[in-house]
Amino acid sequence: MKNYTFEQLPYILCKIEERLDKIEDLLLGKYQKDPLENDFIGAKKKCSVLKFSLPTLYTKVCKREVPFYKQGNRLYFSKLELFDWIQEGKKNH
Repeated sequence: MKNYTFEQLPYILCKIEERLDKIEDLLLGKYQKDPLENDFIGAKKKCSVLKFSLPTLYTKVCKREVPFYKQGNRLYFSKLELFDWIQEGKKNH
């Protein structure tokens, strides 16, 4: 570790703050998706992610057990809502 003088402290603190801001931006960018970014997946992709069969997924949709969106006769699923839904089912031991 370097030894700094008292006069260098404001400069060093400024540099540390800049680096922390960059780290924060990187982390927020990783976890907060742009809402305009393609964040939706179709039923077949969701089945592969959840390891469900297509009939099982449709049954869960009919029972409103999974979050979904419907446009016409197509179903769409938000990736973020999917991961939140999975985490809701977590059991604490």
